[in-house]
Amino acid sequence: MNSLDKRLHIVASFLLFCIPVFLLFTRAVADISVVLIALIFLARSAIAKDWSWVREKDILTLLLIFALMNVVVSPFAEHVGKSFERSLSWLRFVVFYAAVTRWVLIDRRTIRQFVIVLFFTLGVAALDAIYQFFTGTSLLTGQAMNGRLTGPLDRPNIGMYLSKLGLAALAMAFVLYTNRMSKKLLIVGCCLSPLLLTVVFLSGERAASVLTLFAILLTLFSLFVIGGTARKIAVGLAILGGTALTVLLVTSDRIWGRVEALVNVVSDYSDSVYGQLVFLGLRFFSENPLTGSGMGNYPLVCEDYTAAGLTNVPCHPHPHNFYVEWLSDTGLIGTVPFTVFMAVLYLMGLKTLFGPRESRLLGGLYLGVLVMSLFPLSVTQSLFSNWPAILAWTSIASAVAAVRLSASKAV
Repeated sequence: MNSLDKRLHIVASFLLFCIPVFLLFTRAVADISVVLIALIFLARSAIAKDWSWVREKDILTLLLIFALMNVVVSPFAEHVGKSFERSLSWLRFVVFYAAVTRWVLIDRRTIRQFVIVLFFTLGVAALDAIYQFFTGTSLLTGQAMNGRLTGPLDRPNIGMYLSKLGLAALAMAFVLYTNRMSKKLLIVGCCLSPLLLTVVFLSGERAASVLTLFAILLTLFSLFVIGGTARKIAVGLAILGGTALTVLLVTSDRIWGRVEALVNVVSDYSDSVYGQLVFLGLRFFSENPLTGSGMGNYPLVCEDYTAAGLTNVPCHPHPHNFYVEWLSDTGLIGTVPFTVFMAVLYLMGLKTLFGPRESRLLGGLYLGVLVMSLFPLSVTQSLFSNWPAILAWTSIASAVAAVRLSASKAV
């Protein structure tokens, strides 16, 4: 790096380090940070005349999706203005992902600094949630519990926040360990994990809890694949974790109530609110299978249908399943290439999981990160709106950066 590139890298790195903190207190500033990182990366690419990242298959696929959104989907949307507003602004996540994976987090030193910031931020957030659990109020923000844990957040998403960023941080810490950069950070991460998991399951967030269980199973499976002592550790952790979860369910009526609610939703999915929202999204897709109804058009089209007496489903901002959201908003034009993008990411994880023995645990952690954001059968938030999208793209980009560093053995 030359001196200017180094200065730009420092600024972009600082903004990335701040995003986990901003997500706890101010969504708008977190979004501004994403935009600034993207702009700095574009400026750096122009100055260095280095656009090689555009040709890499994962980023090229995302850019193709962006082009299709704006050339094919938005012009034919039910509400054109809203669709262009959402489709044009989606570019910030594409360039942000490219910046993090191809420029910001490509060296061990920057990754180490980011992991330190993540562990500290996640630890503080988790402790605040524990404080809220016992007192009913967040110490950091004064947010009331109201039956659901929020920690310092203004809504009950603390479980997703801790799981998505925690798994990504562990993946990066493991890469630092295998690169002989830091053994202590991996130990810190392992010690911090029980606290984070406790908050996730105490939060009562059904999606976060179930997806975290899947992620844990993937991590244990990766240990099992390693064999030897790691296999014994996997069995021991499975027994310990299963026991702890059983105790939590038996002793907490609130958590048991959330489990019963989950069972009720699954057993009567078609009549649940989530099922109705999903089926409405699929209905929009069936009427516009190629281009969908338009980016961000789900609530607007729902209101149009309600006014015309065509539906009585409560109108939400999105269908609470991002696969259905892709189908509803972009049709096959947007959904097919995004499925290709996800396949590229998952293939990267499978290659790591079944690759060299020393990187198999990284494969489990990486796939756990993907499951947290991309599992198809889960109730999800929108992958297009600011807070959940920033959280998802930050965790995914961080995990991809970890796998790329592991594969390249970069210094």
